[in-house]
Formats: sequence, structure tokens, C-alpha cells
Amino acid sequence: MELRDQNGMTEREFLEAYAKKNYPRPYLTADIVLLSEGKDSVLLVRRKGHPFLGKWALPGGFANAGESVRDTALRELREETGIAALSAADVVEVGLFSEPGRDPRGWVVSGAYAAKVRRADMAPRAGDDAADAQWFNISPGENGGLVLSNGDVELHVGEGGSELAFDHGEILRAALEKAE
Repeated sequence: MELRDQNGMTEREFLEAYAKKNYPRPYLTADIVLLSEGKDSVLLVRRKGHPFLGKWALPGGFANAGESVRDTALRELREETGIAALSAADVVEVGLFSEPGRDPRGWVVSGAYAAKVRRADMAPRAGDDAADAQWFNISPGENGGLVLSNGDVELHVGEGGSELAFDHGEILRAALEKAE
């Protein structure tokens, strides 16, 4: 005997009548924060395309159909930096980032992950849609903010925003708190 809901429909009938258009869906992405063991440096990529062309960002990108968000983060890390030494067991979930307007392309929700690694074992090389991939030193900034530096490049991350693309300053701050 098939179960029927309050409208007298079986599950098959319900699914046939289900109108996906009534439920807008966000785009799904993943970002990954790769931190050095002492949490004193972070791996960033310079964006090769729009939006935020030329800005520094965390490795990340859109999920493929049938791919977990964690696997998306690891794939994007591999594609954008050439780093393939991590597995799903090596990363921790940082959180879900869904603030409206976080991405100028539309409604984009990102699952963020983090891992602590031996920086000396990770030699990034830019690939895919990254123009560059570099380690940035992390130091305290003004008013509880952070300063990310690599040679002549200095980026500021604070409570009110950051010089990183998207909301990656917020994701970085959350990852620093979460990564043990």
C-alpha cells in the first residue's frame, strides 16, 4: 500500500507535479583555505578572469553535478594551484557563506573548507583560471584586522571588509578560528 499525503498524492504523483521553478536555486561553490602549520601564512590565487579580475582570492569554484562540496574544494585547489596532496580527510568544514551580494554573478552559496599543511611541502603553480598562486604571510593589522603580505603585495582584511575578492576575507578569518 502506497502512502498518500494530505492531498491524497503518492510520492510519485507529488514528484511529477513538483514545480522546481517555484523554488529558485542558488549556484553552489566551494572555497578552500590552505594554512601553514603555524597559521602564519595562507595560499592565495590571483584571478585570471572576471569578476574581480587581478584580485587575490582563495582557491575555489563551482561544483559539478554529482560532486560533493568538499570534493569541489579539493578539485579546485588541484586545478588552480597544482596541489593534489590533500584528501577529504585532511580538510575541516569552515562554514557556509550565503550573504546576498557576496558574488556579483548572482545568488551564490559557498561551502568553505580549511586545512593546515607544511608550507615547505606545498609548491603552488597557477593553473586553470588562476593567473598566479602564492603563499602570503599573515600578521596582525589595525583594529583586530589582518595583513597578508608577499613581497611588495600587501592586502588588508578587517571587520568591515577586505582587499580579497568576494567575501574571502570573512572566510579566511573564520578558517583561522576553526583550524586547530
